[in-house]
Amino acid sequence: MATIHAIPLAKILGRAEKTKFTYLKGFGQNVEFGYYCWLVRDGPENILIDAGATAEQAIRAWGRPPDTVEHVQTLEEGLAAHGLRIADIQRVILTHLHMDHIAHIHAFGAAEKIVQRQEWLFASQPQPIDRYYDPSFIAGLDFTLIDGDQQITDNVGVLFTPGHTPGGQSVWVRTERGVGVITGFCCIHENFGGCECRGPEVPELTIPGIHQNAMDAYNSMLKVWNAADFIVANHDAKYILENEVS
Repeated sequence: MATIHAIPLAKILGRAEKTKFTYLKGFGQNVEFGYYCWLVRDGPENILIDAGATAEQAIRAWGRPPDTVEHVQTLEEGLAAHGLRIADIQRVILTHLHMDHIAHIHAFGAAEKIVQRQEWLFASQPQPIDRYYDPSFIAGLDFTLIDGDQQITDNVGVLFTPGHTPGGQSVWVRTERGVGVITGFCCIHENFGGCECRGPEVPELTIPGIHQNAMDAYNSMLKVWNAADFIVANHDAKYILENEVS
């Protein structure tokens, strides 16, 4: 069995931004969310899910007011809490290539970097309207490009979950709690009706407010719901304090 550990890097207060996560819901409401990496340990394999973002980026690059941004820890500090260094990470699985998920990717020169081919193709030449990508940042990086659902290790695999982005992927992890899925689309637990663990009925699913294809986004959420015993909503603020997921 594998384990999942949250590595929170920054805490953000989105003023009147809740509908950024919950499509057509929560207008004018504040939302707290986090920038994260996720450490997955499967036997000798140390896998990082996403490469995070920093409080400094949020202020300097994206114009967030400084009083709404809180630095939590560096990636090095987060890994050190588990007795690891950046050099100990063998693989980085990138759920998608928005800038708030890849800030530290250049630090992992020796690690395998896994992304969906469709995501890489779009991110390399994004439409100008999509300001969440920076093709210059990923230029020259050596990626392992995959197509669709794939098993990565004995207890870790990916699900192709487009909609938020053209080639998003969510990561399933077989743990003692059951199968956990780290979402590859930006959401909070409220997107799943506030439910973390799968129940007998599908809750009212609310797609991410930021999406390229609404129908794909809904179908991807349903795919995750049906695959998971529990869901890790990848921006939910709860993991800033609750680091041990499974």
